[in-house]
Amino acid sequence: MADDDDTVPTGRAGVDPLIAYPLESTGQTGEIERPGDETPWWFVPGMFAVGLGFIGLLVFINDRRAGDDVAAVPSSASVSEVPTTPEPVPTESATVDTEAATSTEVATTVDPRIAELPAPGVVRVGPADYEVVARCEVHLPFDPVDTDTQVSSYFFFDAAGERGLVERAVDATSDSARRLVSGIFTSSADVSEIGDAGAFAANFVGAEVVVNPATTSEEQCGDRLVTNEPGQFAEPHIRIVLDICLADEGAAGTTISGLTSEGGRFEILQAGGELAEIVFERSPDDVLRTSAPATILRTGDQLSASGVVSNGTDDLDITIDIGTTTPEADARACGPTDRL
Repeated sequence: MADDDDTVPTGRAGVDPLIAYPLESTGQTGEIERPGDETPWWFVPGMFAVGLGFIGLLVFINDRRAGDDVAAVPSSASVSEVPTTPEPVPTESATVDTEAATSTEVATTVDPRIAELPAPGVVRVGPADYEVVARCEVHLPFDPVDTDTQVSSYFFFDAAGERGLVERAVDATSDSARRLVSGIFTSSADVSEIGDAGAFAANFVGAEVVVNPATTSEEQCGDRLVTNEPGQFAEPHIRIVLDICLADEGAAGTTISGLTSEGGRFEILQAGGELAEIVFERSPDDVLRTSAPATILRTGDQLSASGVVSNGTDDLDITIDIGTTTPEADARACGPTDRL
């Protein structure tokens, strides 16, 4: 047998220690201690409980904030209980001023004279009403030089069958009316508008004139009499032909007699062919005539007469165009008062 080896724990040289001293079962197999095994048993349940508590705290805080927001908005009952500042009681002078302002507003929006207007398309001269036979509204007699002056013309026949005319002339500085009755042409600056449909009233000596132009009939602004200073065709004076009539002169031919806006009157004496004589009455005391035959041109229903008229002092180029509104063939027969 070999000697004992001191380097071997068994003291037996050449013998495996496990064989020499086999380990005995202790029943503690698997109970080897590892790092972390010292953690107490209550640590994990405690952390779970802390987490639940934190979540509960967040829910509590959120509920408190929501309650504060709701409390900040007053309910309808709370709003109704908020005291309001009473409105001041108006004094007597304030009440009077308010009533005056209301009355002024009513007066400017509703004109009581509207109810007293004659029927649409009627001119009232004094107590008599006359139907408007021809009209031309907002005509510019001096266009293109002057576009501020506007003339609205209303032609009618009076009770005696004579020509009648009422006009309103408006420019940049004035509003006036003119009246032609029984061959007399007068004017008035006492004009007032009634409503907003173009009706107006004008006070003349001896009678008041009221015009209610509201009508669906077409305006008759197509036939015109135009005068110019010789060679000054850029500065015309345009008058609207409101009425024409025919007079048979027998062997001398046919005469066309007409009435224009601004109370002008004219006659075209057709001697036959394309030559004629023109007479133009600017006013009752101012009559101009052609000194040489005028020229007549016909195109269908339209007739144009042109020439130079003179009163011995003033010379005017004149052109009369008819047929657009009333063709010569449809003209009425002239009466004694229609002629110049």
